[in-house]
Amino acid sequence: MTITIREALQLPDMVQTRLIAGAGGLDNPIRWVTIVEVLEDASRLQEGEFLITTGFGLAENMERQSSFIPTLARQKLSGVAIHTGFYLREIPESFLELADRHQLPLIEIPTEINFSTITRAILQPIVNRQFETLAYSQAIHNRMIDAALSKGGLPAIAAELAELTGGGVTLLDALGFEVTQHGCPTAPTDDEAREHVHTVPIRASREHFGTLSLAKPREAWKELDDVALQHAATLCALEYVKERAVSATEWRLKGDFVEELLNGKPMSPQELESRCRMLGYPLSGKHLVVAVKVDTAEPDRLGELHQSAITLMRRLCDRHQRSYLLRERPHCLLFVLPDDRTSLQLLEQFTARWEGLHSSTPLQVAISNPRDQLTDVSGASEEAMFALQAYPLLARAPQMLRYRDMQGYQFLFPYHRDEQSMLGLWKPILEPLIRYDSKYNQQLLETLEVYLAQNGNGLQASQALYIHRHTLKYRLTQIEEKTGYRLEDAHQRWQLQLALMARRLQQQLFPSRE
Repeated sequence: MTITIREALQLPDMVQTRLIAGAGGLDNPIRWVTIVEVLEDASRLQEGEFLITTGFGLAENMERQSSFIPTLARQKLSGVAIHTGFYLREIPESFLELADRHQLPLIEIPTEINFSTITRAILQPIVNRQFETLAYSQAIHNRMIDAALSKGGLPAIAAELAELTGGGVTLLDALGFEVTQHGCPTAPTDDEAREHVHTVPIRASREHFGTLSLAKPREAWKELDDVALQHAATLCALEYVKERAVSATEWRLKGDFVEELLNGKPMSPQELESRCRMLGYPLSGKHLVVAVKVDTAEPDRLGELHQSAITLMRRLCDRHQRSYLLRERPHCLLFVLPDDRTSLQLLEQFTARWEGLHSSTPLQVAISNPRDQLTDVSGASEEAMFALQAYPLLARAPQMLRYRDMQGYQFLFPYHRDEQSMLGLWKPILEPLIRYDSKYNQQLLETLEVYLAQNGNGLQASQALYIHRHTLKYRLTQIEEKTGYRLEDAHQRWQLQLALMARRLQQQLFPSRE
């Protein structure tokens, strides 16, 4: 790899050289040695190079003298050594001041030392370290490959990295979940400043899978630790690609199974049990269908957002050791989960984590009533998707909507498939109000909606409508006369409420036909 200016000055062949300024840069790494007698274009020098020069043309040119050190500092050289006795009898005092200011090590080489001696002295340990790094890199690669092929997956790779480096390794996925953690740094707990943490991204084909971090005490950190970290990150990326391929196959199998269940395909008990066992889903107990819709104004991003939701659900289910089934539809995702408290807690975490990851893209989650048999999930899926459709109509709709808590809209479920059935629920009751409002430019329908929304409280309804209470009373009388329903009768009032809900639902389900 490299050596520092400090280490170079301690080499046997460098004992006759002398550091005369720029001690603040003694720990600069030397990446290569360059000998230039006439420095005409400093821009060709690379960061980390160690420059050896005779200073030709500097003695008689004050402008070049004043820009010499600042120019080298801008190129981020590791240091500069001037061979005195040829063109510079002694190094100018201005060089010393500028080298200290820019923390650029300035070394004086006496006349009796050859360029080749200095070059060989510095390059030999650099080359030796590069060979050492290459051998170490190959050894690391072999051990990491063995860990990856051991079927231990990401935890095995992280454990191997922790053992090789003696540090603490943490692997986070792209959603911020801690996938695994191994080892711990030996730095004192009361001196966090001494701990060095290096984090590298895990990427493949421009896709970001997560980050891999290595923590060690700063004084124990070795340059070779970076080599090990990069090897591990590469293998983690390959492991993620493999996991993605396995997940895609599992996703397809689960999706096909769910689709057959939703279509009501007949299955023998033996076949049902066999397929559930293969997919790791429990056949016993009750089951829920959860419909998830990503509310985005960017249709082109829907596939990406669906994948993010699927990954998030998989991570949470892995953490809870919870099996699930999945089917992707064009506009929503359908998850089948066991009906228990764990599933509900998992869904709460799902919505909370999504809010943190995609705060500008709301998520709607609708949960069906439970089913005793897995073969009955077809009806459950209809309930969940119906709840998604009615979601915008609910006042103060929760982020997670259960079918049983649809504020009465669940009673309209049997009619939602057919527009004529929906019309039959509300048109005979509300059509007289609509015709009257249209003919006389009145607001009887709006008045009825507000009055029922205020639970029959006349004062609150008149305030919400910005009308006098006598005007409200007159309108309510007109509503009763034209519909034939009495607002004081709870049963008839409920029929009016249901008619209004049916009309709103029809407008939501069949907007182009209203």
